[in-house]
Amino acid sequence: MDGLFSRAGCFLPGIFLCACGFAPCLSAQELPVEPVVETSTTRVTDQPAEEPIPELPPTIVPGRIGNFPAEPLEGDSVLSPNRNATPASQSGSSVTVITQEQIQQGGQSTVAEVLRAQLGVDVVRQGGPGGLTSVFLRGGNSAHTKVLLDGISLNDPSNASRLFDFSNLTVDNIERIEVLRGPQSMVYGSDAIGGVISIITKRGEGPLAIRATGMGGSFNTAQTSLSASGGNERAYYSVLGSFLSTGGISSASARNGNTEHDAFNNGTVSGRIGYNLGDAWNVDYVFRYVDAAAEVDDFDFFTGLPIDNLIRKNLSKNFANRVQLTNWMVDGLVQQKVGFNLNDVDRRDTDPDFSPESFHGQTRELDYQISALLTETNTLSGGANYLAEDAVSSLNPEATQNIKGIWLQDAFQIGPSWFNTAGLRWDDASQSGSAQTYRFTSLYGIESLGLSFHGSLGTGFRQPALAENLFAFGNPNLRPEHSKGWDFGARQRVWGEALYVDATYFRNDFRDLIIFDFSTFSLANVGRARSSGVELTINSLITQQLSMNASYTFDDTLNLDTGAQLVRRPRNKMLLAFTRLSRDCRSSVTLSTLYVGTRLDTGNRTLGQYTLLNLSGTYQATERVQFFGRLDNITNTYYEEARGFGTPGFGMYGGLNVTW
Repeated sequence: MDGLFSRAGCFLPGIFLCACGFAPCLSAQELPVEPVVETSTTRVTDQPAEEPIPELPPTIVPGRIGNFPAEPLEGDSVLSPNRNATPASQSGSSVTVITQEQIQQGGQSTVAEVLRAQLGVDVVRQGGPGGLTSVFLRGGNSAHTKVLLDGISLNDPSNASRLFDFSNLTVDNIERIEVLRGPQSMVYGSDAIGGVISIITKRGEGPLAIRATGMGGSFNTAQTSLSASGGNERAYYSVLGSFLSTGGISSASARNGNTEHDAFNNGTVSGRIGYNLGDAWNVDYVFRYVDAAAEVDDFDFFTGLPIDNLIRKNLSKNFANRVQLTNWMVDGLVQQKVGFNLNDVDRRDTDPDFSPESFHGQTRELDYQISALLTETNTLSGGANYLAEDAVSSLNPEATQNIKGIWLQDAFQIGPSWFNTAGLRWDDASQSGSAQTYRFTSLYGIESLGLSFHGSLGTGFRQPALAENLFAFGNPNLRPEHSKGWDFGARQRVWGEALYVDATYFRNDFRDLIIFDFSTFSLANVGRARSSGVELTINSLITQQLSMNASYTFDDTLNLDTGAQLVRRPRNKMLLAFTRLSRDCRSSVTLSTLYVGTRLDTGNRTLGQYTLLNLSGTYQATERVQFFGRLDNITNTYYEEARGFGTPGFGMYGGLNVTW
């Protein structure tokens, strides 16, 4: 089952793999200032420890608006909160930035593993690698998480609820990941009820660089990749091909007598290519093709538990691409973007007894955005989009629907340290009707104290999926689901940037949720739910070589119709990690522990709490050769993350990166 209420499906989170390793070193005063950074790196310099910490630099107004991807992102800029590059230290949104360096340091293979321990995020995977993987933000349904790749909506229109399955998304060619929590439909339209995960592909720069990676380890796991990237003021490119294979574990728990290991294979080709036509124009093209095969198991009808299936596989192919044209006018004070996305998903089940055995979905979107720097402290933005989605299965003829949207947003500064945004949006869906959303954010800083207060208020909606309103047994009269969410918190920097603390309270209220109504024996907008809690982050530079990162999420969820906790969302989740760097910055080791509290699962069963201990590290042997390794679940702890599904035990992995 996936969602705020029982419907269908079952998902299992895998273990957390800590993100760490060799990286450019940062001194205490150089640590990034971001709203939330659960995984940080530290730089060691040759400066004496007693050197005074410099004061924070004054606010710098960029020469033009939103220059990415024509130029690299700079400093602590974030893209997702306002659709334009904005300093994170001036954003009232709750956003986590995961950089390319952090991704590489952890040695993770998939985006889901990178996200697993992030603040306010719950990752649920069904079995081992390749199993259906969902992400929940701040207690919302996984279908309430909008997933973007360079502006392309990856949510699957052929899925029963239009959720995105993270099982096949590897970290290949990814520059950064931004996790934007809370309702974001004013900015991104349908599906952004719980939040947005925005993935940004690598933009090549500098001379041609070729990178080869090889990795192997437990469960007969192997991964290889080859990439080429480069760029100058005129053009840039980054292309990559990779292949990942693993023998996996039994998707159905071995403790219930299941012995067959379920293998997983994934081939990915991705790239970003761009060209600057003078100073006023940029054309940018991104693509990603994935071909994956995952062995899966069945459910026993009598016990309701997974059981071995020796012949069943899920085969999937996904092609996503976008072309975008950007223009700057009036000395860069006005920017226009027009883009076209296409996301094509094809899924097939090899078990002849499973029906429907095939699904195909496609999303096409045309969008336009204009931004104008009215004054040095006021940027006005607006835009429109048209999205059409189709889906067909072996049991259902092709169905289609579309949605049109228009939005307006003002980002303005009052005085030297009060930063605000206000925006409105109107959408009209061909099948479910119209929806209006809004969002406000604010941040007020007291620079002399290193203290700032931040908050946001917004609404979200999700138009019904094609399977819910137009497939067989659907209800064509369904309305959109809605949410209203707000948060308020404080950020404190102590001793320059040596200690950073952020504490945030949040609340989301969901209504008109689509669930099965037993009184009418059909889908209906009758569900109501609530999620509220606290997110706490502490980053500390204990010494020049030792840093500590800790995060804690308390999420109290409630099904307002039944009074029960929402399934698969733990009330308590905590990460504690220590990173030790060598004095010459050539090696790094991180020890982390992840605690996940009790949570409700299917069949009204409560799953027990568990703690995982992980270790990872890297060693830069030469300028061109880097070794990396990690140990997962060091104590070989047995735990159950979803009822009846297997989880990995102790795992050991290692490999190297070679760059020319």
